[in-house]
Amino acid sequence: MAEHGIFITNLAKCTQEDARPIANKVYRKYLPLLEKEIEIIHPKTIVLFGNQVSSVFLGRTVSVSKCRKEKFEKIINGKKYDCFPVFYPVGNGRCHIRESIEDMKWIIEWIKTEHR
Repeated sequence: MAEHGIFITNLAKCTQEDARPIANKVYRKYLPLLEKEIEIIHPKTIVLFGNQVSSVFLGRTVSVSKCRKEKFEKIINGKKYDCFPVFYPVGNGRCHIRESIEDMKWIIEWIKTEHR
């Protein structure tokens, strides 16, 4: 990912002692911090892993299985960002790891053609 200028961060900005799902309220709590990080880094493209993170970040219900390779836009402080929901590739999401890898490769090609 780094060779393509892709960097990874976490919306929750925290970890838990066990593998319990993180509540939406935790993600919403850290959303302003992530948006500030995005303003500073100014990425061309944002990849969102999983239904929950995609939904919280985009402010609408997102089903990755229904919107694979679909671009969403998010405006942060007047700047538009291209966002792509992708299956979460670890934990219970391992059953979708092939789709996640396929979608990430597709996004890399999209970046190459859209942002030359």
